[in-house]
Amino acid sequence: MTTRPLSFRLPTPDDAALLLGWRRLPEIATQSFSDVPDDVERQRSWIEKSNARGDYVHRIIQVDGVDVGYGSITVTQADWRIGTIGVYMGDRRGRTGIGALNFAPMLNHCFYRMGLRKLVNQVFAENERVLKGQALLGYRHVGVLKAQALKDGQPRDVHLFEMLAADWAAGRHRFGLLYDLDGVDVG
Repeated sequence: MTTRPLSFRLPTPDDAALLLGWRRLPEIATQSFSDVPDDVERQRSWIEKSNARGDYVHRIIQVDGVDVGYGSITVTQADWRIGTIGVYMGDRRGRTGIGALNFAPMLNHCFYRMGLRKLVNQVFAENERVLKGQALLGYRHVGVLKAQALKDGQPRDVHLFEMLAADWAAGRHRFGLLYDLDGVDVG
C-alpha cells in the first residue's frame, strides 16, 4: 500500500488522552451535541466499546502521519441503510490543506464499504464553517429545526442535511480521493 498524505487509523485505548483533549477544546465542545466529562479512563473504555460496535466506525485522521482529528460514522437506521457522520479537528493542520478533504474518504467508506444509501447530518446553526462545508460536499439542506437542541441550558437551532449514495457518486471525483478510511481504492 502506498503512503498517502491523508490517512486514517483505528483509535486504541492509548489514544484516550489525545481524543479527550481534542474533544474538550472550546471550539469543538461548543459545537458538539453531547458533553464529555474530563475522565481519561471513561474515554479509554468508550474507545474499547466503540471498536467492538458493528454500527459504528471511527478513525483518527492523519496528515503526513500526524494525528490531526477524529471522524466517525454511525448507522442510525440499519434496515433503511441510513447513517450520520461526525468530524472534529483537534490540530490546526487538520483544518486546512489536505486535512480538510477528510470527508471524501469518509463518504467513500459510508457508501462503498458500508453500503449505506443515505446520510443525514445535524449541525448547530452557529457552526458556519461546517454549514458551508456540507453544501460544498454535495449535501442537500433539508431545513432548520428551531430551538431543537439544548446546549448549556440554551435552545439552539439545528440544520439538517442529507446526501444519497447517488449524489456522492455523481460528484466525488472532483475531490480526487477515491479511497476509503482503510486506504482501499473504491475507484
